[in-house]
Amino acid sequence: MPTLAVSGGRLAYADRGRGAPVTACHGFALAGPSWWEVVAAAGGGWRWLLPDLRGHGATAVPPEAPHGLAAIADDLIALWDALGIARSHLVGYSMGGRAALTLAVRAPARLRSLTIVSAHAGLADDQRPARRAADDHWRAILLERGTDRFAGEWERLPLVSGIARRSDRVQARLGRIRRRNRAAGLAASLRDAGAGAMAPVWEQLAAVACPALIIAGADDPRYRAHAERLAAVLPRAELAILPRCGHAVPAERPMALAERLAAFLERVEAAG
Repeated sequence: MPTLAVSGGRLAYADRGRGAPVTACHGFALAGPSWWEVVAAAGGGWRWLLPDLRGHGATAVPPEAPHGLAAIADDLIALWDALGIARSHLVGYSMGGRAALTLAVRAPARLRSLTIVSAHAGLADDQRPARRAADDHWRAILLERGTDRFAGEWERLPLVSGIARRSDRVQARLGRIRRRNRAAGLAASLRDAGAGAMAPVWEQLAAVACPALIIAGADDPRYRAHAERLAAVLPRAELAILPRCGHAVPAERPMALAERLAAFLERVEAAG
């Protein structure tokens, strides 16, 4: 896996296929390889960039360095600059979706399109303290008990319970991806990029003029509401609610997600 020097460390990423670039940002406690099912199902004709975001996978950034959404956005822009990519389609799931929204408001001219899956643009001020406390709870588990113990407890959350519909092989593969992360990296990610730490960007989204696709699972009512709000705020957005699906859309229904995403990307490319 190639790496790129970024502020404070090195960004690891996969670069696969040929065609219009599509950069996909994974969720918390995952890594770039968590997208492989979606990539395979989406078919050819795309150049997939799958970074391991700060605090995750093979990306090496010291825990004391910034791990926030702005730093992640800067890493992605640095990656595009290094690869000579003026504009990329950008896809983000959950935490990766919040990073994608952060990048979109910071550098909208760099986006060909924006796809957000199971994410929001920041919590209300009265909701953030409780979420920050929850993030701190998970940080303590990581730092005191390690990644394996954390992963075991995380996988029992209702938020990701829909993955149990998949085969044991798929569940085991995702479990290995989680457990390869470093505890200190995940803790730094929660500290700086957790939903409790995110400054909302809802009011800035009206300036993001690229085509957007907003996706949520029908069985995930909280994030379905976030998706409806995002689709209403972004100027050129369309909304897709996937049936028989919870929060973990890329893991629960990768084929359905790939079908929606590929059709959307093809329409954007055809429009020029």
